[in-house]
Amino acid sequence: MIIFKTQKELKTHLEALNKTIGFVPTMGALHLGHISLVQQAKKESEIVVCSIFVNPTQFNEINDFENYPVTHKQDIELLKNNACDILYLPESVKDVYLYEKKINIDLGTIATVMEGANRPGHFDGVVQVVSVLFEIVNPHKAFFGLKDFQQYCIIKKMVQELELNIEVIGCPIVREETGLAMSSRNALLSEAERKRALVIIETLQFLQKNTKPGNNSKLIDNCCLKLNKSSRLEYLTIADLETLQPTIFLEKNKEYRAFIVTRLGNVRLIDNIEIFA
Repeated sequence: MIIFKTQKELKTHLEALNKTIGFVPTMGALHLGHISLVQQAKKESEIVVCSIFVNPTQFNEINDFENYPVTHKQDIELLKNNACDILYLPESVKDVYLYEKKINIDLGTIATVMEGANRPGHFDGVVQVVSVLFEIVNPHKAFFGLKDFQQYCIIKKMVQELELNIEVIGCPIVREETGLAMSSRNALLSEAERKRALVIIETLQFLQKNTKPGNNSKLIDNCCLKLNKSSRLEYLTIADLETLQPTIFLEKNKEYRAFIVTRLGNVRLIDNIEIFA
């Protein structure tokens, strides 16, 4: 694996390869969820490029940014052992943002609900950094985990609006043996909080089994009460798969997705699951 600290050197190297590139952008603190993206990229590309960059423009809370785990040494070893060919590990924020780039695109209503409503400006930061990374790497395919399902939809919309020739591929959520969705933030949980966090997947699976066509408001309310007993719930939503608009009324034989965001201590956890009414 080759490590590049500057985008200039990386671009020069990639331009000379003339091979299909699969790209996995990350913020580091890598786990098996990230590695599943790398492995999928390897199956579908000749060259796998990863980036590790904790992007300050997508954090709403300064504490969240400052406390985000940084584990570069372990990350590099993990990538070396799992089919990554090239790592972009920028030496500074300035190397990523060599010049000011504003993205003026209409993301529509998918950016105004859930994370868009709870974290104002978050998706502006995501779109900004991913568009810059796409410009640097110029990949044929880009791989994103479906744990951040709304982000995946946002990136697909961005690529469409900017008319980029990049295929955005969503990869399944990877879970720990307990069912907890793998996340870099899991490392910040205490053992007690880890056990309490299992209420997330338990609730999602309960919704998956018990939602019915028609009004599901009582079911959702009961799930919210359960979640609030062991965590600080930000939201539980069942949303239309295409528009991401929240709904309590489900149509028969239609696919939806249930989303949960909750906090245990200072750790904010997100998860989702498919729902078929």
